[in-house]
Amino acid sequence: MKSLSLQKHKIFILIIRSDTKKPRVIPLQEFGMDILEIHPPSLGLKKNKGISRHLKYLLCIPLINKEAEKIIKKHGIDWIYSYMPGTGSSLPASRIKNKFHIPMILDLADMYSMIRPKLIVKKSFNDADKIFVITKYLENLLINQGISKNKIFHVPNGVDLELFNPKKYLIESKKLRESFGAKKILVFTGSLQDLNIIIKSAKKVIKNIPNLKYVIVGDHRDPTKSYTAWQKIVKNEGLSNYFEFLGRKSRDDIPKYIMCADVCLDSFPNEPYFAAAHPIKLLEYGACEKPVVATNVIETANLIEHGKFGYLAEPDNSEEYADNLIKLLQFPELAQKMGIEFGKFVRDSFDWIKIGSKINNNLQNKNN
Repeated sequence: MKSLSLQKHKIFILIIRSDTKKPRVIPLQEFGMDILEIHPPSLGLKKNKGISRHLKYLLCIPLINKEAEKIIKKHGIDWIYSYMPGTGSSLPASRIKNKFHIPMILDLADMYSMIRPKLIVKKSFNDADKIFVITKYLENLLINQGISKNKIFHVPNGVDLELFNPKKYLIESKKLRESFGAKKILVFTGSLQDLNIIIKSAKKVIKNIPNLKYVIVGDHRDPTKSYTAWQKIVKNEGLSNYFEFLGRKSRDDIPKYIMCADVCLDSFPNEPYFAAAHPIKLLEYGACEKPVVATNVIETANLIEHGKFGYLAEPDNSEEYADNLIKLLQFPELAQKMGIEFGKFVRDSFDWIKIGSKINNNLQNKNN
């Protein structure tokens, strides 16, 4: 959306919240985009999950329609956009589409198998005039479910090359790297979905490269996957001296942590949700010219060319994961070469500005 806004498109965003507030409509602005937060009426529904959350979203729909009508009458709208299927996203978008006869885009940026209710997911696929998918995995999944290929468009994730410009952080990252007190640094950033292979492989890596520090930047909203939960696992393995858990950091701070790395890490398990993902963290690693050791799941493997941009290990093979890390840490010239090659690939293929232009061209033609 930011990239489209920079191309002089006027964008209005309606965000449905499940918490009650007064006033129920709160105007905001970000990156030149007008945002309206819509809150449900106070009807005694205290919980913000399960059925209560869905009911709150449904209670917002009359107000969303009212606010959308004001915008449409004043500005005219060419497209309705929904981020992912759901009661609080594609359902109100479909209502607006059908009421005002405006074509609708569904942005499928993640695996949708866990989204409920299924009826709304199916309806969103049928109602959408265009469906943007971030990976070929998701495209093939939709086609196999009978969705017309003609309305599916592959639009991958991208990276802000200005923010993740390695030249901007050379001095700052050098000082930060020194603060970790280790000769070799491994960095993981992002949601802490599953660090098991990183932790299981660590003892072998440390045995071969003892002057080492794992820097883990990020957290998870599930308490069982929070950084404090992973800290406890690391402590139980006797590895606390080799791991630094930093919790969440602002997006603007992420590049300097990546720049500290000799090698960057990813660790998806072999599950459909992760197989379908197109991890932005990998693009950020590449933009900063860092080699990667990751797991060999479908879309990660489509991004990280094994032996060229880093190495892939089977998700259940911590020995292979460790060997890949040891190889890159013992041969820094190889690691540097892979990082540079990965950087070229990311800059050529995943610049958000170029991807925004691709979306812009697609939007110009409502019939294709």
